[in-house]
Amino acid sequence: MILFNTKHFELYNYIIHDFLEIEIFGVEDEEVIFDMAECIYPKYLYREQYNECIKILKELYQWTNDKFYHEMTAFHEIALNGFLEYMSDIQSDCPKFKKLYFNKKLRKMIKKAAIDDMNEIDDDFNLKDLKDMYYDINSYADNLFIDMDFLFLDLIYNNHKMGSTLIEDKLGINLDYYFEILPLDIQKQYKTKHITLSGEISSLLDYIENRIHNGNLNQLFWVDNRPVNEERIHLILENIMDAYFHNKDIEITREALVGNGKVDFLLLKNDNEKEKILIEVKRANSSYLKKGYENQLTKYMYASNCKNAFYLIACFTDSEYNTAYKFIRENVYTDEIQMYINIAVLDLRKRKVPSKF
Repeated sequence: MILFNTKHFELYNYIIHDFLEIEIFGVEDEEVIFDMAECIYPKYLYREQYNECIKILKELYQWTNDKFYHEMTAFHEIALNGFLEYMSDIQSDCPKFKKLYFNKKLRKMIKKAAIDDMNEIDDDFNLKDLKDMYYDINSYADNLFIDMDFLFLDLIYNNHKMGSTLIEDKLGINLDYYFEILPLDIQKQYKTKHITLSGEISSLLDYIENRIHNGNLNQLFWVDNRPVNEERIHLILENIMDAYFHNKDIEITREALVGNGKVDFLLLKNDNEKEKILIEVKRANSSYLKKGYENQLTKYMYASNCKNAFYLIACFTDSEYNTAYKFIRENVYTDEIQMYINIAVLDLRKRKVPSKF
Protein backbone atom coordinates (compact mmCIF):
# COMPACT_ATOMS: atom_id res chain seq x y z
CA MET A 1 0.00 0.00 0.00
CA ILE A 2 1.18 3.49 -0.80
CA LEU A 3 0.56 5.95 2.03
CA PHE A 4 -1.42 8.61 0.22
CA ASN A 5 -2.49 11.76 2.05
CA THR A 6 -6.05 10.55 2.70
CA LYS A 7 -7.75 8.21 5.13
CA HIS A 8 -9.11 6.30 2.13
CA PHE A 9 -5.63 5.44 0.86
CA GLU A 10 -6.53 1.74 0.62
CA LEU A 11 -9.33 2.53 -1.82
CA TYR A 12 -7.04 4.62 -4.00
CA ASN A 13 -4.45 1.83 -3.97
CA TYR A 14 -7.05 -0.62 -5.29
CA ILE A 15 -8.21 1.81 -7.97
CA ILE A 16 -4.70 2.61 -9.22
CA HIS A 17 -3.65 -1.04 -9.15
CA ASP A 18 -6.67 -2.00 -11.27
CA PHE A 19 -5.93 0.83 -13.72
CA LEU A 20 -2.33 -0.34 -14.06
CA GLU A 21 -3.51 -3.93 -14.45
CA ILE A 22 -5.95 -3.07 -17.21
CA GLU A 23 -3.73 -0.68 -19.15
CA ILE A 24 -0.26 -2.20 -18.73
CA PHE A 25 0.50 -5.25 -16.65
CA GLY A 26 -2.51 -7.39 -17.49
CA VAL A 27 -1.59 -7.30 -21.16
CA GLU A 28 0.76 -10.07 -22.26
CA ASP A 29 2.98 -7.78 -24.29
CA GLU A 30 6.26 -6.36 -22.91
CA GLU A 31 6.13 -3.51 -25.40
CA VAL A 32 3.07 -2.06 -23.65
CA ILE A 33 4.99 -0.92 -20.57
CA PHE A 34 7.68 0.67 -22.76
CA ASP A 35 5.06 2.56 -24.77
CA MET A 36 3.31 3.68 -21.60
CA ALA A 37 6.55 4.95 -20.06
CA GLU A 38 7.27 7.03 -23.15
CA CYS A 39 3.74 8.42 -22.96
CA ILE A 40 3.59 9.45 -19.30
CA TYR A 41 7.11 10.64 -18.44
CA PRO A 42 8.72 13.95 -19.46
CA LYS A 43 10.79 13.33 -22.60
CA TYR A 44 14.14 14.14 -20.97
CA LEU A 45 13.47 11.72 -18.11
CA TYR A 46 12.44 8.86 -20.40
CA ARG A 47 15.42 9.52 -22.67
CA GLU A 48 18.05 9.76 -19.92
CA GLN A 49 16.75 7.34 -17.28
CA TYR A 50 14.83 4.80 -19.32
CA ASN A 51 15.52 1.79 -17.06
CA GLU A 52 14.57 3.71 -13.92
CA CYS A 53 11.32 4.84 -15.57
CA ILE A 54 10.35 1.21 -16.19
CA LYS A 55 11.41 0.18 -12.67
CA ILE A 56 9.30 2.92 -11.04
CA LEU A 57 6.20 1.93 -13.01
CA LYS A 58 6.62 -1.67 -11.89
CA GLU A 59 7.01 -0.54 -8.27
CA LEU A 60 3.76 1.44 -8.43
CA TYR A 61 2.02 -1.69 -9.65
CA GLN A 62 3.59 -3.89 -6.96
CA TRP A 63 3.25 -1.43 -4.09
CA THR A 64 -0.46 -0.80 -4.68
CA ASN A 65 -1.08 -4.53 -4.28
CA ASP A 66 0.89 -5.53 -1.17
CA LYS A 67 0.26 -5.04 2.54
CA PHE A 68 3.41 -3.10 3.41
CA TYR A 69 3.25 0.69 3.69
CA HIS A 70 5.37 2.45 1.06
CA GLU A 71 6.21 6.14 0.63
CA MET A 72 6.65 7.56 -2.85
CA THR A 73 9.76 9.39 -4.03
CA ALA A 74 9.64 12.27 -6.49
CA PHE A 75 10.18 9.72 -9.26
CA HIS A 76 7.08 7.78 -8.20
CA GLU A 77 5.06 10.99 -7.96
CA ILE A 78 5.91 12.17 -11.46
CA ALA A 79 5.17 8.69 -12.84
CA LEU A 80 1.81 8.40 -11.06
CA ASN A 81 0.77 11.90 -12.07
CA GLY A 82 1.59 11.17 -15.71
CA PHE A 83 -0.34 7.91 -15.59
CA LEU A 84 -3.39 9.59 -14.03
CA GLU A 85 -3.32 12.28 -16.72
CA TYR A 86 -3.27 9.48 -19.29
CA MET A 87 -6.27 7.82 -17.59
CA SER A 88 -8.08 11.15 -17.40
CA ASP A 89 -7.76 11.54 -21.16
CA ILE A 90 -9.24 8.06 -21.64
CA GLN A 91 -12.08 8.89 -19.25
CA SER A 92 -12.99 12.04 -21.18
CA ASP A 93 -13.12 10.09 -24.46
CA CYS A 94 -14.85 6.93 -23.19
CA PRO A 95 -18.57 7.17 -22.26
CA LYS A 96 -18.47 3.67 -20.71
CA PHE A 97 -15.34 4.36 -18.64
CA LYS A 98 -17.05 3.84 -15.27
CA LYS A 99 -18.42 0.45 -16.29
CA LEU A 100 -15.17 -0.71 -17.87
CA TYR A 101 -12.67 0.46 -15.26
CA PHE A 102 -14.55 0.20 -11.94
CA ASN A 103 -15.51 -3.38 -11.14
CA LYS A 104 -18.17 -4.44 -8.66
CA LYS A 105 -15.74 -4.59 -5.73
CA LEU A 106 -14.47 -1.07 -6.38
CA ARG A 107 -17.98 0.32 -6.70
CA LYS A 108 -18.86 -1.13 -3.29
CA MET A 109 -15.69 0.34 -1.77
CA ILE A 110 -16.46 3.75 -3.28
CA LYS A 111 -20.00 3.71 -1.89
CA LYS A 112 -18.68 2.82 1.57
CA ALA A 113 -16.08 5.62 1.43
CA ALA A 114 -18.69 8.14 0.27
CA ILE A 115 -21.05 7.21 3.13
CA ASP A 116 -18.16 7.61 5.56
CA ASP A 117 -17.41 11.05 4.09
CA MET A 118 -21.06 12.13 4.27
CA ASN A 119 -21.15 11.33 7.99
CA GLU A 120 -18.21 13.66 8.62
CA ILE A 121 -19.00 16.76 6.55
CA ASP A 122 -21.60 19.46 7.03
CA ASP A 123 -21.70 20.73 3.45
CA ASP A 124 -24.57 20.25 1.04
CA PHE A 125 -23.05 17.20 -0.66
CA ASN A 126 -25.35 14.27 -1.24
CA LEU A 127 -24.19 10.67 -1.55
CA LYS A 128 -24.10 10.80 -5.34
CA ASP A 129 -21.85 13.88 -5.33
CA LEU A 130 -19.40 12.21 -2.99
CA LYS A 131 -19.36 8.99 -5.00
CA ASP A 132 -18.81 10.92 -8.22
CA MET A 133 -15.61 12.43 -6.81
CA TYR A 134 -14.09 8.95 -6.57
CA TYR A 135 -15.10 8.23 -10.16
CA ASP A 136 -13.61 11.51 -11.42
CA ILE A 137 -9.86 11.01 -11.99
CA ASN A 138 -9.32 14.77 -12.21
CA SER A 139 -10.11 14.97 -8.48
CA TYR A 140 -7.45 12.47 -7.44
CA ALA A 141 -4.45 14.81 -7.27
CA ASP A 142 -5.69 16.63 -4.15
CA ASN A 143 -5.74 13.38 -2.19
CA LEU A 144 -2.74 11.58 -3.65
CA PHE A 145 -0.10 14.34 -3.63
CA ILE A 146 0.84 16.61 -0.75
CA ASP A 147 1.98 19.10 -3.38
CA MET A 148 2.72 19.04 -7.10
CA ASP A 149 5.87 21.14 -7.27
CA PHE A 150 7.35 18.69 -9.77
CA LEU A 151 5.04 20.15 -12.43
CA PHE A 152 7.11 23.35 -12.52
CA LEU A 153 10.46 21.91 -11.45
CA ASP A 154 12.21 23.59 -14.39
CA LEU A 155 11.06 27.03 -13.21
CA ILE A 156 12.07 26.35 -9.59
CA TYR A 157 15.51 25.07 -10.53
CA ASN A 158 16.22 27.79 -13.10
CA ASN A 159 15.37 30.48 -10.56
CA HIS A 160 17.59 28.77 -7.98
CA LYS A 161 20.42 28.61 -10.51
CA MET A 162 20.11 32.35 -11.14
CA GLY A 163 20.32 33.06 -7.41
CA SER A 164 16.62 33.49 -6.60
CA THR A 165 15.08 31.23 -3.96
CA LEU A 166 11.83 33.19 -3.73
CA ILE A 167 9.64 30.31 -4.95
CA GLU A 168 11.40 27.82 -2.67
CA ASP A 169 11.06 30.12 0.34
CA LYS A 170 7.40 30.97 -0.27
CA LEU A 171 6.29 27.36 -0.85
CA GLY A 172 8.72 25.64 1.51
CA ILE A 173 10.23 23.61 -1.33
CA ASN A 174 13.35 21.52 -0.83
CA LEU A 175 14.97 21.07 -4.25
CA ASP A 176 16.98 18.10 -2.99
CA TYR A 177 13.76 16.07 -2.87
CA TYR A 178 13.55 16.35 -6.65
CA PHE A 179 17.23 15.68 -7.35
CA GLU A 180 16.64 12.26 -8.93
CA ILE A 181 14.29 13.64 -11.60
CA LEU A 182 16.56 16.47 -12.73
CA PRO A 183 18.40 16.12 -16.07
CA LEU A 184 21.59 14.09 -15.67
CA ASP A 185 23.90 16.91 -16.74
CA ILE A 186 22.52 19.02 -13.89
CA GLN A 187 22.86 16.15 -11.41
CA LYS A 188 26.55 15.85 -12.31
CA GLN A 189 27.13 19.43 -11.16
CA TYR A 190 26.32 18.37 -7.60
CA LYS A 191 28.77 15.64 -6.61
CA THR A 192 27.18 15.23 -3.18
CA LYS A 193 23.71 14.86 -4.76
CA HIS A 194 22.50 17.87 -2.82
CA ILE A 195 21.52 21.19 -4.35
CA THR A 196 20.72 22.95 -1.09
CA LEU A 197 22.72 23.40 2.09
CA SER A 198 19.76 22.02 4.02
CA GLY A 199 20.13 18.78 2.10
CA GLU A 200 23.85 18.66 2.88
CA ILE A 201 23.15 18.97 6.60
CA SER A 202 20.40 16.36 6.51
CA SER A 203 22.90 14.01 4.88
CA LEU A 204 25.44 14.81 7.60
CA LEU A 205 22.91 13.97 10.32
CA ASP A 206 22.11 10.67 8.59
CA TYR A 207 25.84 9.92 8.55
CA ILE A 208 26.20 10.73 12.26
CA GLU A 209 23.20 8.56 13.11
CA ASN A 210 24.68 5.69 11.11
CA ARG A 211 28.07 5.95 12.82
CA ILE A 212 26.41 6.10 16.25
CA HIS A 213 24.25 3.02 15.69
CA ASN A 214 26.62 0.99 13.53
CA GLY A 215 29.96 2.22 14.85
CA ASN A 216 31.35 3.57 18.08
CA LEU A 217 30.91 7.32 17.55
CA ASN A 218 28.68 7.65 20.62
CA GLN A 219 31.67 6.78 22.85
CA LEU A 220 33.10 10.25 22.17
CA PHE A 221 30.11 11.74 23.97
CA TRP A 222 30.78 9.84 27.21
CA VAL A 223 33.68 10.39 29.64
CA ASP A 224 34.12 8.33 32.81
CA ASN A 225 30.67 6.86 32.25
CA ARG A 226 29.10 10.33 32.23
CA PRO A 227 27.62 12.38 29.38
CA VAL A 228 29.79 15.26 28.19
CA ASN A 229 28.54 18.84 28.53
CA GLU A 230 27.11 20.95 25.71
CA GLU A 231 30.41 22.67 24.99
CA ARG A 232 32.07 19.29 24.41
CA ILE A 233 29.16 18.23 22.17
CA HIS A 234 29.73 21.37 20.08
CA LEU A 235 33.46 20.63 19.81
CA ILE A 236 32.85 17.06 18.65
CA LEU A 237 30.24 18.15 16.11
CA GLU A 238 32.53 20.88 14.81
CA ASN A 239 35.28 18.37 14.09
CA ILE A 240 32.84 15.94 12.45
CA MET A 241 31.51 18.74 10.23
CA ASP A 242 35.02 19.90 9.33
CA ALA A 243 35.87 16.38 8.12
CA TYR A 244 32.52 15.66 6.46
CA PHE A 245 32.36 18.96 4.53
CA HIS A 246 36.04 18.97 3.53
CA ASN A 247 36.42 20.29 -0.03
CA LYS A 248 32.69 20.93 -0.34
CA ASP A 249 32.88 24.76 -0.24
CA ILE A 250 31.00 24.92 3.04
CA GLU A 251 32.27 27.34 5.68
CA ILE A 252 31.58 26.47 9.32
CA THR A 253 31.61 29.11 12.04
CA ARG A 254 31.21 28.05 15.66
CA GLU A 255 29.58 30.45 18.13
CA ALA A 256 28.82 32.91 15.36
CA LEU A 257 27.69 36.35 16.51
CA VAL A 258 24.16 37.06 15.26
CA GLY A 259 22.21 39.97 16.67
CA ASN A 260 22.68 40.13 20.42
CA GLY A 261 23.76 36.53 20.87
CA LYS A 262 25.84 33.67 19.54
CA VAL A 263 24.36 30.75 17.63
CA ASP A 264 26.14 27.42 18.07
CA PHE A 265 26.94 27.05 14.36
CA LEU A 266 26.52 29.07 11.20
CA LEU A 267 27.12 27.27 7.91
CA LEU A 268 27.66 29.12 4.65
CA LYS A 269 27.81 27.50 1.20
CA ASN A 270 29.94 28.83 -1.66
CA ASP A 271 30.32 32.19 0.14
CA ASN A 272 26.69 32.86 -0.74
CA GLU A 273 24.82 34.81 1.93
CA LYS A 274 21.54 33.36 0.67
CA GLU A 275 22.78 29.84 1.31
CA LYS A 276 23.32 29.85 5.04
CA ILE A 277 21.88 27.79 7.85
CA LEU A 278 21.95 28.10 11.62
CA ILE A 279 22.36 25.12 13.93
CA GLU A 280 21.52 25.24 17.63
CA VAL A 281 22.19 22.30 19.95
CA LYS A 282 20.46 21.60 23.28
CA ARG A 283 20.43 18.74 25.75
CA ALA A 284 17.00 17.15 26.06
CA ASN A 285 17.07 17.73 29.83
CA SER A 286 17.93 21.43 29.44
CA SER A 287 15.57 23.86 31.14
CA TYR A 288 16.03 26.05 28.05
CA LEU A 289 14.90 23.39 25.56
CA LYS A 290 11.62 25.10 24.69
CA LYS A 291 12.97 28.64 25.00
CA GLY A 292 15.95 27.81 22.80
CA TYR A 293 13.60 26.71 20.04
CA GLU A 294 10.73 29.19 20.27
CA ASN A 295 12.67 32.28 21.27
CA GLN A 296 16.44 32.06 20.96
CA LEU A 297 16.82 30.36 17.57
CA THR A 298 13.99 32.35 16.02
CA LYS A 299 15.65 35.63 17.04
CA TYR A 300 18.92 34.45 15.57
CA MET A 301 17.14 33.71 12.29
CA TYR A 302 15.55 37.15 12.15
CA ALA A 303 18.82 38.88 13.07
CA SER A 304 20.82 37.03 10.41
CA ASN A 305 18.06 37.08 7.77
CA CYS A 306 18.29 33.29 7.67
CA LYS A 307 15.36 31.21 6.43
CA ASN A 308 16.57 27.77 7.48
CA ALA A 309 17.80 26.32 10.75
CA PHE A 310 18.36 23.01 12.50
CA TYR A 311 17.57 22.43 16.17
CA LEU A 312 19.49 19.39 17.44
CA ILE A 313 18.37 17.73 20.68
CA ALA A 314 21.04 15.57 22.33
CA CYS A 315 19.72 12.57 24.31
CA PHE A 316 21.77 10.41 26.68
CA THR A 317 19.04 8.40 28.43
CA ASP A 318 15.76 6.72 27.54
CA SER A 319 13.93 9.42 29.47
CA GLU A 320 15.67 12.19 27.51
CA TYR A 321 14.95 10.36 24.25
CA ASN A 322 11.23 10.22 25.08
CA THR A 323 11.33 13.89 26.13
CA ALA A 324 12.84 14.85 22.76
CA TYR A 325 10.14 13.13 20.72
CA LYS A 326 7.40 14.50 22.96
CA PHE A 327 8.89 17.94 22.35
CA ILE A 328 8.84 17.40 18.58
CA ARG A 329 5.18 16.33 18.64
CA GLU A 330 4.18 19.38 20.65
CA ASN A 331 6.28 22.00 18.90
CA VAL A 332 5.51 22.01 15.21
CA TYR A 333 5.21 25.55 13.93
CA THR A 334 3.91 26.82 10.61
CA ASP A 335 4.55 30.56 10.80
CA GLU A 336 6.80 32.48 8.45
CA ILE A 337 10.07 31.61 10.19
CA GLN A 338 9.55 28.50 12.26
CA MET A 339 8.24 26.34 9.44
CA TYR A 340 11.85 26.14 8.25
CA ILE A 341 13.29 24.94 11.55
CA ASN A 342 14.17 21.26 11.29
CA ILE A 343 14.21 19.44 14.64
CA ALA A 344 16.51 16.44 14.81
CA VAL A 345 17.40 14.05 17.63
CA LEU A 346 20.98 13.07 18.42
CA ASP A 347 20.53 9.68 20.04
CA LEU A 348 23.68 9.41 22.17
CA ARG A 349 22.43 6.72 24.52
CA LYS A 350 24.92 3.99 25.38
CA ARG A 351 24.74 1.04 23.06
CA LYS A 352 23.90 -2.31 24.58
CA VAL A 353 26.70 -4.82 24.12
CA PRO A 354 25.45 -8.15 22.68
CA SER A 355 25.60 -11.05 25.11
CA LYS A 356 28.50 -13.45 24.72
CA PHE A 357 27.78 -17.16 24.64
